[in-house]
Amino acid sequence: MTLDSAAPVPQPSPPPARQLRVALMISGTGVNGVAVHCLLLTQYLLSRGHRVLLLHRPGAWIGDRPGLEGAEKFVTSFGRAPKELIRVTRRLNQFEPDVLHTHMSSAHTYGMLARILSRRPVVATAHSSSLQLHWWFNNFVIATSPDAERHHVTVNRVRRSAMRMIPSFIDTSRFPVIAPEERAAARATLGIAPEAFVIGCVGDICERKRQIDMVRALAVVLQREPSARLLLVGGHFKDYYAELQQVAAELGVTDKVIAPGSRNDVAALLAALDVFALVSRKESSPLAVLEAMSRGLPVIATDVGMLADFVAEGTTGHIVKVGDVDAISSHLLSFAADPQRRQRMGDAAQLAARTRYDVAVLGPQTEQVLTEAAAIRNRPPFGFVAGLCGS
Repeated sequence: MTLDSAAPVPQPSPPPARQLRVALMISGTGVNGVAVHCLLLTQYLLSRGHRVLLLHRPGAWIGDRPGLEGAEKFVTSFGRAPKELIRVTRRLNQFEPDVLHTHMSSAHTYGMLARILSRRPVVATAHSSSLQLHWWFNNFVIATSPDAERHHVTVNRVRRSAMRMIPSFIDTSRFPVIAPEERAAARATLGIAPEAFVIGCVGDICERKRQIDMVRALAVVLQREPSARLLLVGGHFKDYYAELQQVAAELGVTDKVIAPGSRNDVAALLAALDVFALVSRKESSPLAVLEAMSRGLPVIATDVGMLADFVAEGTTGHIVKVGDVDAISSHLLSFAADPQRRQRMGDAAQLAARTRYDVAVLGPQTEQVLTEAAAIRNRPPFGFVAGLCGS
């Protein structure tokens, strides 16, 4: 790959028109796309001079990440008991945020209560599509894909004027183009031959991700490319993984599938791949694809969520229908037969990731929504209640 040093670097945004006090709530505890998104957003807001109060659950992955030293932190269970609601409200009163920004269901519920009980404006980011009451109460809802945007307008009845569409983003500097020596080292660690054609996917091995389709495609590819291997990185959902193993055994490809489980060194493992594939039946704005693109890998993905926006058909990879094993196999065989095509599409993928989906490009868009929301003063139906909690 050749674009790592040549691709344009996003230019810094002008100073913010207003320094904000942002209370950012995330109720998830593990490391996933939402947690990474919130980490990068918090770091970005701090770099812009905004003050951030990060509210998270006990033991949450995001709580002790580097780069958050400038944020104030508050640990909460996000429980519904009055005692906890009062404790959180009191902390918000102390911080006096200009805007609340919520991520994941329990945090969204707290945002809804804040919207009802105080004048504080609330922005919620919708990382998935669900039927829930709280969406309607936000001043703005940020959807991470056009599908999610349509869902929240048509199903959750969010006003179109309150919707914003901003894809998820990554820090592309953490996912540079793969150097040849790095690829060799990654394959050696995994016990993969240097000359193998390696297909890979990152994500929980579960029915929604449909990795069994990749196993079936691998069996087809092996008929013409005996060196092919399939690397599946992610936690194992017991029943689905057992089914995947059974399918692999029936197809005679068990020893060609490598599944090391959940790993914290995803960037390093991506270096072992020639092609990245995500063939899920449902996605929103998966960071795994952007990370693979940033590393200079061509991508095969299904036509769900933001994937058709991330992956430009015929330029950075290929888009297939959910469950179309024939199409997946055909594209994999084309990549296996033509290394120069892989490199050309990988170069284009890296350029797209850096210039369209880096936090330096999309962070300012979220900052703008928060700034717009901060100018709103709600008329809450029970506005006196939050003040009673004290500071």
